[in-house]
Amino acid sequence: MIDVMTASSPLLVAAVAIDIDGTLFVQMGAFLLVFVILNFVLIKPYLKTVEAREESVQGSSEEAGEMDAQAAVLTASYDEKLSKARREAQDVRESLRNQGLAEQDDILEEVREELGGKLAEERKVIEDRVVAARAEIDERARALAEAMVQKVLPQG
Repeated sequence: MIDVMTASSPLLVAAVAIDIDGTLFVQMGAFLLVFVILNFVLIKPYLKTVEAREESVQGSSEEAGEMDAQAAVLTASYDEKLSKARREAQDVRESLRNQGLAEQDDILEEVREELGGKLAEERKVIEDRVVAARAEIDERARALAEAMVQKVLPQG
């Protein structure tokens, strides 16, 4: 353990060596001069830089906030336009679908009329053939009947 209270203690000897005299004012003047120089050379520029950085960050934050608000407005506008375009596209699709269905009905009607005409013609042809075939059958039946009569009944 170090004994500080004895006359031979190095701490006591050092404390006695420091005394207050005129150099204290010189040292205080040198300290103040260094402080003033450091204040102008180092501390104030550093504080200005920090303040400018904070203002820049603040300005950037405000600008980012404004840009976010603009982005939200643009997004809402985009969504509205997209929705409107989808509705218009759906209307156009529905209109084209209805137009296609109407054309389909027209084509079907034309085909039905054409097929109805052809069917009537074919029925007429078949009916004519049936009439002709019946006439031929009747004629053959008469000829056969005459032949049978001639064979059954003696010739006089």
